[in-house]
Amino acid sequence: MKINKALNLVIPIESDDGGTIYVHSTSISRAVFEQFFVVISKAFSQIYNEGLGVTAGPRIAAMMVRKVAEDMGVKDDVEKGLINEMKRLTNVVAPGEHGWETLPLDEAVRTGRISADEMSEVENALAFFSLASAMHRKAEKEAILRGAVSLWGGQITSLNSTEWLASLPTLTVTAPSGVTSPASSVPS
Repeated sequence: MKINKALNLVIPIESDDGGTIYVHSTSISRAVFEQFFVVISKAFSQIYNEGLGVTAGPRIAAMMVRKVAEDMGVKDDVEKGLINEMKRLTNVVAPGEHGWETLPLDEAVRTGRISADEMSEVENALAFFSLASAMHRKAEKEAILRGAVSLWGGQITSLNSTEWLASLPTLTVTAPSGVTSPASSVPS
């Protein structure tokens, strides 16, 4: 499949009960990049200048964005604008009563579908994805992002969250019926 210009991120998260939920995120817009380009470019440069790159970058990118913003005296603006925009562009796909359900990231956190530790991982991965998407040239962006997300089990897709959800296998949640099988009369 050829990826179109809209590169979206999908991150699987293994839940405590052994199931998997998915985080689907879209890149920030050109307008948001232009509004925060200094913070984005400085955080991106810091990650690479410190030798963190695609291995450690996804674990610390949101923290680096916040540190750069604080050093520049624009922490509140960046938190309300850039960080919240990354979260707004993110949905969680999780098993629900009637199969797969999509909910906004903030709701998934509020309802406990994503723990604080998982949210930290997600937020840093989203920030790295946003920085890399914004800063790499169009010709190299897809290869860089594919390589980066493969290190943390994610994927890059051109599908929006609704289309991506439709591509998942059908999930039916079954409840125990309470009926038990009769005991076998065959000796074991």
